Amino acid sequence: MTYEHPPASNEASYHGNFSVVHFSRTYDEAFTLLVEARNYLSANRGQSKKHGNREAVVQCVEEMRMTTRLIRAMAWLLAVRAVEDGEIAWDEAVDIDDLMVDIRICTADRGEECGFLSPGLLDLMGRAHALYMRAARMELQVAARSNG
Repeated sequence: MTYEHPPASNEASYHGNFSVVHFSRTYDEAFTLLVEARNYLSANRGQSKKHGNREAVVQCVEEMRMTTRLIRAMAWLLAVRAVEDGEIAWDEAVDIDDLMVDIRICTADRGEECGFLSPGLLDLMGRAHALYMRAARMELQVAARSNG
């Protein structure tokens, strides 16, 4: 079974040769993952105190990185939705300076230092990373066409 989104409206296409498909499933995935991460972090608040000081810092940093990935992906998907609805132009949707800073932060992989984290947190971190990478690739494609 294939899942194909209908092409975006002509107003949402970029220079006639690039159109963005509707991202309803990706948006739903991002929103669900964001809620799941919030619930996990709320339920497990204070768990890092069970580890040593260094491990607690690593856990805190990785939780913040996961949250940043999710928020950044959600922000991009909301921008795509705004473009599709004609509220903003593609040039307004992409901030290349912020994107480059976020990419440095969000693509960092410190998995070798995170072996002590719970399997639930590691799973959330992995899914947040995958979602972020998909959103970042889409944004980079639009940025390249906007600046090209």
